[in-house]
Amino acid sequence: MKTKSISFPSVIEATFGDSENTASSLLTGTKLKHDNLWFNIGELAKNEGINPQKVINCAPDERDFEILFKAALLNISNHVQTPITLTLGLPFSTYNSYKPLLTKFLEKKFFTIDYSTEPYTLNGSDKRTNIEIDKFDIIPELVADVIGIKKTFAHKEPKNFIVLSLGYGTCEGGMVTNEGLLQRTCFSTFGIKYVVTNLYKELNKTHYLNLKNECYLNDSLVNGFLIANRKRIDLKQLRKDLLTQYYLQVISPAIRSQITDRDFERCECIYLVGGGAYFEDLTNAFMNEFNDFIKVETLPDSQNIASVGYLYNSNSLTNSEKQCVGIDLGNSTTIISYLDV
Repeated sequence: MKTKSISFPSVIEATFGDSENTASSLLTGTKLKHDNLWFNIGELAKNEGINPQKVINCAPDERDFEILFKAALLNISNHVQTPITLTLGLPFSTYNSYKPLLTKFLEKKFFTIDYSTEPYTLNGSDKRTNIEIDKFDIIPELVADVIGIKKTFAHKEPKNFIVLSLGYGTCEGGMVTNEGLLQRTCFSTFGIKYVVTNLYKELNKTHYLNLKNECYLNDSLVNGFLIANRKRIDLKQLRKDLLTQYYLQVISPAIRSQITDRDFERCECIYLVGGGAYFEDLTNAFMNEFNDFIKVETLPDSQNIASVGYLYNSNSLTNSEKQCVGIDLGNSTTIISYLDV
């Protein structure tokens, strides 16, 4: 039994007109109908769109959430059997307020999805599919990270560790023991969006950004450059400065406020997970603060850890491994994990 993950950017944009032969697969050519409007999702929205975006930490009763959720169901439908057993999660900052809304949303059990195969199929057409949910669960995202770490890296798992999830919308962390996650140590604060906002403010002082939106600026931050007025602007030094200041002004104070010296004495390692763990400048900031007294490690495929944790939680709810799904409906990327059996 092996876990597999697929993903697409968490962006949408309403689309008009034809979109024939613009993608090579459903994953990169997802196009859904919602309230009589067609929407491009993920890579298709980024490639064909003008202003693709998503509301950050949107509520389960908002349009963006429903569209991305249906896109995730559609993309996983060919990999698992239905009815599916599903687990989703929420950040600690929104868990208590959004869980009732998400429960009500999932209790519908039956989801009808209208989609088009036109972007990736010759002579494509409009189609409809129905996906049923048998069982579901909703857990905090940080709990999913802990499950993902323990299940995927059991061979190297220390008894006590700190997990820090570096997401786009939120950065979260807490201490884990054999008994589980210590609520006293858990925190949730601003994510990488904080850096992207400051990147825009800084660049806007000297460059015309041609109405580049947050989605494209995030790509520029990852790539380390952008093109403005047909000029290449190197962002590597600015990225380093912004990520370092983000760590010093946002992450480090949050850790200090929740995790004590006594907690560090009991821990053997700090695990960094989430998409932000791919920024070397950010992980270096962790190393500079902690490496003298505790090991800091970025886990492989760190972006998928939460989704894998959701998947294993689903697996605990059913005897059918072929029906299990974990969906991480992230602010930057939506990641769906399943068991290849």
